[in-house]
Amino acid sequence: MSVLSREIRHASDESESGFDVPKLSRSTLNEEVYEQLKQALMSGKIAPGSTMTIRSLASSFGISVMPVREALRRLVAEHVLTLLPNRSVSLPVFTRERFNEITRIRTSLEGLAAEEGARHVTPKMLTHMAHLTGLMEARTAVSHADTLAWNREFHFTLYTASKMPTLVKMIESLWLQAGPLLHLQQRVFAAQKHPVYVQHHRAIQAIKSGKPAQVREAIVGDIVDAAEIISAAL
Repeated sequence: MSVLSREIRHASDESESGFDVPKLSRSTLNEEVYEQLKQALMSGKIAPGSTMTIRSLASSFGISVMPVREALRRLVAEHVLTLLPNRSVSLPVFTRERFNEITRIRTSLEGLAAEEGARHVTPKMLTHMAHLTGLMEARTAVSHADTLAWNREFHFTLYTASKMPTLVKMIESLWLQAGPLLHLQQRVFAAQKHPVYVQHHRAIQAIKSGKPAQVREAIVGDIVDAAEIISAAL
């Protein structure tokens, strides 16, 4: 379930306005807030340079500041957010150098996860991956965030199949850092009348053919293709 229904825009004036999110009532609020913020970051709903305050986020979630403070502290420790002197947090603006570094690491880790995952993907998983790709190409998404969410699900369905949870956790950390830039790629795809996710189809076909090494090549190609678009826009 998506929590942040619209992109958090750049807030240079450190506005205290709330965000459109459902109220939380679970006992595990710390983890819930953390997970919801992670999903927003990885789906590109929070733009680089955005500033958030504990008070405004707590108001949006309808909870006290403590769970929000803990979630933000974890994201700062993971080098995803930056703590500002006024106790608010911001999503750092990416340099091309930092993005290229993360991309190189991603190709190594995600290539490994893709190759290992291809050995264990079930027919049900493969059908789901094909369905997600179809949704992305059919332009049924109401926003870039929908397409990005489907893309993330495609990749992590494959990565999770690797049965290497430590590796998947490392990849997730990288997606947290790179996710806010993925909307740049979607702007280019939005200009295409009939977008085709070529590398997704290559990966699916390679899984069907029992060729894990080719699955690695397709996923690495997918990362590099997107990185070229994003790097040019930085």
